[in-house]
Amino acid sequence: MDWIRENKPLAAILGVILAGSLALGYLLFDAWSNYAETRDAYLSMGSQVAGLKGSRLAPTEDNVKAKQALVEEYAVNVNRLGGALLILQPPVQPTKDIEFQAKLKTKIAEARKAATMSKMSLPPEFAFGFDDYTAGLPKSAAAAAELASFLDAMDELVRLFMQCGVQSVDLLERSKLAIEQDQAASSPQRNSRTGVQPQQQMASAILEKRQISVILTLDQGPLQLLISRLANPSDMPFFTSLRLLRIENERQDGPLKSDVRLPEVVPPNPGGGGEAAAPAPAASDEIKPPPPATADSVPVIGKERLKVRMEIDLVKFLDAAKGVVAQPPVGR
Repeated sequence: MDWIRENKPLAAILGVILAGSLALGYLLFDAWSNYAETRDAYLSMGSQVAGLKGSRLAPTEDNVKAKQALVEEYAVNVNRLGGALLILQPPVQPTKDIEFQAKLKTKIAEARKAATMSKMSLPPEFAFGFDDYTAGLPKSAAAAAELASFLDAMDELVRLFMQCGVQSVDLLERSKLAIEQDQAASSPQRNSRTGVQPQQQMASAILEKRQISVILTLDQGPLQLLISRLANPSDMPFFTSLRLLRIENERQDGPLKSDVRLPEVVPPNPGGGGEAAAPAPAASDEIKPPPPATADSVPVIGKERLKVRMEIDLVKFLDAAKGVVAQPPVGR
């Protein structure tokens, strides 16, 4: 006490420092407590949100009505999209069997003529993959109509090859339609025996995939253009999906040294050798560039073409595409 009385200013300063330290310690403790509580509340809320997202809807009347409204809205939008797709794809026109055969022969002749003009090579037995029908007829009028629509798509594809600069079509094959193999009536029974899921049955009722296999010889630029235009509806009116693409160089081995030849250099004729020398140019003040230098190198690699194998799915939307969602799944 005597020291405090003797040193009042210093004691006051030490007292203020001590009180401030105690106040700051309290504030720090209080802030840490609030942070811990806030963190625990945040983690608890996050776990609750995750649990709500992963849990099923409670079977209350309000939730049932809300779910039915969302399902109906989804069905309307999907059916509207299906109707638009049916309008966008070319329709199937009624065709007789003899008419289809005549159409096939006409398309083959036109494709060969157009390929000659565009300098694109076709296989010797080119028939768009319909070789069986150059000398035979489809089994029914329904089959002839579907085959005629398939032929139109194949013709559009070959013309697209010509427009993109394909140099050669080495192979062109197509898958058989179910109506050609008399499988249209037996497909539902086959699906039920193998246990296909209702979603897969519904998808098969919405669309049909017709596979096309081609082997092409072309350059890199035409390949990029072809892939781009396959997905453009204005260039390809039929819906297509590129399922497989395999690219190889036309030549797997590098060129031999004997295959590399420099261009021959023709020496200038000074006037001898029995040929008349070229007259010397008249004097002129015109500045002319010097003649180009003789080539001393040639490209060895990089000019070879590409061998491309493409598996293309020709997608045809069926009439059920505009109303399949509104129908309850099988087995419900």
